[in-house]
Amino acid sequence: MQEKELRLALVCFGGVSLAIYMHGVVKEVLKLARASKVYHGLPKDDARHSARFADQVRHGDPEYDSEHAYFELLQELGKEVDLRVVVDVISGASAGGINGIILGRALAHDLRIDHFRDLWLRESDVSRLLDPQKRASRWSKFYMRPLIWLASRSRLGRLLMDEEVRQKISMFTRSRWFQPPFDGQHLMRQLMAGLDAMGDPEQPGASLMPAGQTLEMFVTLTDFYGYLQYIPIHDPPAIRDREHRHTLRFGYRRWPNGSEQSDFTRSDAPALAFAGRATSAFPGAFPPAKLGDMDRLLEEQGRRWTLKRAFLQKNFANYFKAELDPELTSFVDGGVLANKPFAAAMKAIRGRPAARQVDRRLVYIDPAPMRPAPPPSGRPPGFFRTLKGALSDIPRNEPVADELIWVNRFNERVHHLRSVIDATLPQVTRLVLASAPHDIDGPLGLDDIRAWRQQASERAVQDAGFAYEGYVRLKLGAVLEFVAKLVCASCRYSEHSSERRWVRMVLQRWAEERQVCFNSPRFARAEPGTPPDQLPGWARFLLRFDVAFRQRRLRFLVQRLNQLYGKLDDPEQRGLQAARLDGLKRTLYDAQEELRRFDNGAGIGVDSAAQITQLFFRRMTTTDADELAADADDFARANLAGIDAAVDALAFDIDLDRTTDDLDAVMASLQPADWSPAARRDLLVGYIGFPFWDVLTFTITNWRDLGEFNEIRIDRISPEDAVAIRKGNTLKGVNLGRFGGFFSRAHRENDYLWGRLHAADRLIDIVCDAGLGHAADRLIDRQALKLRIFRLILDQEAVSLAVSSRLIDELRNELDMLAAAGPATAAAADATPA
Repeated sequence: MQEKELRLALVCFGGVSLAIYMHGVVKEVLKLARASKVYHGLPKDDARHSARFADQVRHGDPEYDSEHAYFELLQELGKEVDLRVVVDVISGASAGGINGIILGRALAHDLRIDHFRDLWLRESDVSRLLDPQKRASRWSKFYMRPLIWLASRSRLGRLLMDEEVRQKISMFTRSRWFQPPFDGQHLMRQLMAGLDAMGDPEQPGASLMPAGQTLEMFVTLTDFYGYLQYIPIHDPPAIRDREHRHTLRFGYRRWPNGSEQSDFTRSDAPALAFAGRATSAFPGAFPPAKLGDMDRLLEEQGRRWTLKRAFLQKNFANYFKAELDPELTSFVDGGVLANKPFAAAMKAIRGRPAARQVDRRLVYIDPAPMRPAPPPSGRPPGFFRTLKGALSDIPRNEPVADELIWVNRFNERVHHLRSVIDATLPQVTRLVLASAPHDIDGPLGLDDIRAWRQQASERAVQDAGFAYEGYVRLKLGAVLEFVAKLVCASCRYSEHSSERRWVRMVLQRWAEERQVCFNSPRFARAEPGTPPDQLPGWARFLLRFDVAFRQRRLRFLVQRLNQLYGKLDDPEQRGLQAARLDGLKRTLYDAQEELRRFDNGAGIGVDSAAQITQLFFRRMTTTDADELAADADDFARANLAGIDAAVDALAFDIDLDRTTDDLDAVMASLQPADWSPAARRDLLVGYIGFPFWDVLTFTITNWRDLGEFNEIRIDRISPEDAVAIRKGNTLKGVNLGRFGGFFSRAHRENDYLWGRLHAADRLIDIVCDAGLGHAADRLIDRQALKLRIFRLILDQEAVSLAVSSRLIDELRNELDMLAAAGPATAAAADATPA
């Protein structure tokens, strides 16, 4: 059966009190990921599949409800495609940042989040958010009461007809002016309590992330004071610029052997709570956040921030580089400069490896899509409106056109790459078969595979002609950068530091001296049949360090293998052949994981890291940075032997010869008796012939950065897109400048409930589209499934949303009407523009 992976990169916009709506959305995202994990954890041929699932999700527990419907959806799609759903990237700002943090911790360790609903509904009330020292007393600013009464007769009248809203607006407006009214310490205390209450994994290693995959989460902040950073230019060598944007990074990865690397443990709760507090420090509403605020909170609770140093080193390296103490600065809302944080998510997607066919979705949550009115004809904005727009409205609503244009160009590159491969497949197949040692439909030994691979590589060099030198030069540059990355990882140099530039220059100079650099005037081709120990320096360097080539070959081979699932035409042998494809794919996955250990330097041995650090570790001063090139040149000349030894140690740890030999052995194990001739030939041609495709595509498409080798499709979750029940604006938190949810429990319950319903509506569409596209409607009664999941949500939430009982009854009646009307009416409703 064809395997497919729906990968979701989630972008959560800012929205003040619309955080409550977004909590409903991320809750459904978590439930979909949970259902996928359970579905893929059970044997597919188990007749008790659904019953075992129901037992695992503990039906009736308030934490679980709509998982069952998502599970059934995956089960129905599973008749034709084995679809796995994974959330591997989260990027959030402000209100979206808080919800991204909650979702990230839950995904990393398969934890409960239902208690956050009560926290949002109870603690997000203006009466609890107000700082006690700034709260209005009964007679504070009593002259404001008539103004509130007059406002109730104005355009705000409809909103202020709600007695609760009127009372709380009165209290809010009569509280102390010209100081942030909300209590930031209270918010952080509640976030800390909520993250703590998520607890620990039920079992060691429990996670909703598949083994070998990485979860990355980004939370944007705005450093009010900023910090100076050095940026290299030509003359002067570097300039100083002030940076206010800051991004906190958290990650999780579970290795195939069961070990974990996590920033989402219970011990990380202080860092996560601080991130949530800082990213949502809305200017004027909350006071700026400082790291010391968390220290005071923990001291108040008799606790210690045991991982504080690691958190600071990981997220504030640029501050330390600039000789600044991050504990002295103040952070305000991340949405001030990055309210729609696409950039970090897209950077995380780019170059991410894939072990199976991937449908990559960038899903963004926009609770209130902007529909600005046309400007008044010829009338400029007034003084205060200009100030408000320049200082707040315009920065917080920057367009996303640049990011979406980048995605479109990326997709064009993917299409181009695929067209090149498809167009050249017949010719490459002929070339590969012409260099085969003998009839490839018979058994092939390890020596046969090795000799055939080498002959095909030499043929690719000959046929590439003058283009081959450009190909090699590009590869050498990429591989030299890879070695520099490993050195910097050992020394813990930050990405844009002067030290990192210095390491690159040192290795560049070393490469020129050792004839492995693409700028070397002594660049010479390797003649066919040259023994390995007599190859030019650049060729030996590639054989020792070109990990990326092996990764590209494995990804390409998995892509070819995935296409074979659709060619299993013998009903009697289909199951056995699919099982063999699955087994081979698992082997290729393991090989990918072996190579991925070096992506972030994790595969470097302790002794090698110590040797590298002893040689390369130094701190560059401003003077050093100005004369970086000369310093690097002198260092390389004086330490050629030491650099040789460090490079040899890295090559020993990587051991690419062993990796290549292991893969040759895998291809030699494809026995003719076990495989159809066409499938076996396709796999062998893909493996042996990969150098032809790499020469063709590497220079024209830069596919070393494509990673997943798949298009990025963009989906939005918003009230305008989820119209299965109602159309139009259903949210209350959009009122009062998106602060409306803070003034009414009914408004908060309304927005939370619609968040869940809208997310369920959109996620079902996304899963169906990713699974089989339009063909999914042959297997899935989409309307019936949506009605079922909506009822599951309403039944569960009716217990907790007491103020919204009338709304829930209305929605149940509307669902009954939709069910009675049938699919045709629902399809027409979905087609009607919102």
